[in-house]
Amino acid sequence: MPSALVVGNSVPPWLADGLGSGCRAEAAPLADALELLRTDHYDLIVLDTESCGRPAPDAVRALRAYRQTPILLLAPRALRETVALALDAGADEFLFNDGPPSRELVRHAVEHALLRRSLRELAETDVDPTTGLLSPAAFRRLYEERRARSRLFGERFTVLVVQVLDVPRVQAAYGAEALEGMLQHAAGALRGAVRSTDAVAHLGHGILAALLDNGDRQRVQSITDRIHAEAQHYRPVRYPGLLLRLRTAHATLENGADALGQATRTLSAASEPGPAPSAGG
Repeated sequence: MPSALVVGNSVPPWLADGLGSGCRAEAAPLADALELLRTDHYDLIVLDTESCGRPAPDAVRALRAYRQTPILLLAPRALRETVALALDAGADEFLFNDGPPSRELVRHAVEHALLRRSLRELAETDVDPTTGLLSPAAFRRLYEERRARSRLFGERFTVLVVQVLDVPRVQAAYGAEALEGMLQHAAGALRGAVRSTDAVAHLGHGILAALLDNGDRQRVQSITDRIHAEAQHYRPVRYPGLLLRLRTAHATLENGADALGQATRTLSAASEPGPAPSAGG
């Protein structure tokens, strides 16, 4: 059974409702919580910034000394600066609690806390050396977790695939250094166009992929427009004749469908640079 440790006076009813009946939640002041973390496992730590007994950034640092468990902050809007400092100290997500947040908002915040922690851990240990993005294995692991959640809860996610064109030609004509520069620029464009909670990877052979949190058509279009605009601005000083050409495709992950496979097949079938027809969603 999933478990949550609330660092504070109590477990608010709206938080218990948002976590769901399948999650065991208990509350403890910071000193007791640190003792519990010495021996017990929790899937989530919820830090109540007003009742944890210490300044929130200090409390986060104390918790991080014991565990790398995802930390969700609860705070009123008046404590925005404190929340920012606590996030810098190692917390993963926050939820303003001036009024009781809805069940959907609680679930959304919890999901983001879990995702951010997973991405941070993977980014520290399993990255592609050329682009600094997640490795294919790390991305596949996150992707299969999302597919499982999609089958269980009906959640929708979007997979966006970006192909850097002319990879063999560029390497043959300009060399490995020029190709790495192209890939790094495309990777930076994709990483900069999506959210911090979106997993982004280099799958090899010039193929980049992003797993978008609830990516609707309008958002996907905005992301692809930004990526292609960045590609058009690519003018490396050492290789003035080198152009960065991209092809993109996307598909929606729904009810466990293999959106990555769909998007990749759509990409392969396309013959011109630019967005390929969507594979659903």
